[in-house]
Amino acid sequence: MREAAWLNAERVRAYGLGYAVFALWVLGDTVVGLLGWRDMPPGDADFLSFFAAARLALEGRPEAAWDRAAHALAQTAAQGTPGRYYAFFYPPTYLLICLPLGLLPLLPAFAAWVAATAGALLAALRAWVPGGGWVAVMLALLAPASVINATHGQNAFLTAALLAAAGLALDRRPALGGAALATLAFKPQLGLLVIPALLAARRWAVLAWATATGLGWVALSLLAFGPEAWWAFLARLPDAGAAMASGDLEAWKLQSVQAMALTFGIPRGVATALQAAVALAAVAAVAWSLRRRPGGRAEAAAIAAGAPLVTPFVFSYDLVLLLVPLAFLAGEGRRGGFLPWEKAGVALAWLLPGVSLGLGIHAGISLGPLPAAMLLLLVLRRLRAA
Repeated sequence: MREAAWLNAERVRAYGLGYAVFALWVLGDTVVGLLGWRDMPPGDADFLSFFAAARLALEGRPEAAWDRAAHALAQTAAQGTPGRYYAFFYPPTYLLICLPLGLLPLLPAFAAWVAATAGALLAALRAWVPGGGWVAVMLALLAPASVINATHGQNAFLTAALLAAAGLALDRRPALGGAALATLAFKPQLGLLVIPALLAARRWAVLAWATATGLGWVALSLLAFGPEAWWAFLARLPDAGAAMASGDLEAWKLQSVQAMALTFGIPRGVATALQAAVALAAVAAVAWSLRRRPGGRAEAAAIAAGAPLVTPFVFSYDLVLLLVPLAFLAGEGRRGGFLPWEKAGVALAWLLPGVSLGLGIHAGISLGPLPAAMLLLLVLRRLRAA
């Protein structure tokens, strides 16, 4: 396990193909459910929230996306029959991204969204692992976190693509890097490390471009939807925190330090303190390691690995973000050889999001922060060795 010499290219292909059969079966089974061929309405997944919000905006009622009753009616209209409700807690800037989805019927829009965001992620990751070929593509698209994201129709492919693109652009194209990071602000809980990391690495131009792009997104959303959408979003925002604090959301569905502690029976107050301590430690470790500006890819890898550790609000599909540090470590290992424990750590971190979800469904246990913690330690060790 220390050297993992047995985990060579041939075995990666063989194991990957065996796993791919299982992953494709899961995806196929999900498609059957999404088509409405079971005891559920069609399109019964998180994507329905984005689609209904887009339809309301195209009808000239963008502020209704944050009105639970109106949003629920739009979901029912899209499905043709009442189903589960999926809330929309995103800012109006994200509604701009979702807007074209409302031009298509529900299921084609679902397929187009997953295909477009997965394609964006693959395009951004290609340069991270040169020469990876079809095996790298398969391992990225069919990673457990990727399968979870695809079956939910969530936006983690997009968040990972933005961070991967930023990592490629930070050194030579600060405007593009800043724009990518500013766009990531639609999911601010996953960007809590961005500003400390940029400050530590003295990325002043990137910060300036990110600020300008962020203001541009806000201005564009105001032109498109008016201030009413922002007021509606701000009025709805406390409901997201209330859902977590009330305990209505089962702890195993979250993949944070706090959630893992709660699933092991630790009192909520202690779990919250543990979350805060780990978050502060992650921010400090990343900032300290990036103060010498090790390069855009290394900085993006550290941010992506640390991001799930600093927020209590992270789901299984959000762990697609870990494909960025996985690609960084795989690329470094291919170029100059793997460090001790690195191969085994990469393989385990790739697999653990799926294991955590399975344990959550069957035993109510979350292991979500473990792959992020492992990858953060491996990335920081790489930076120290360099």
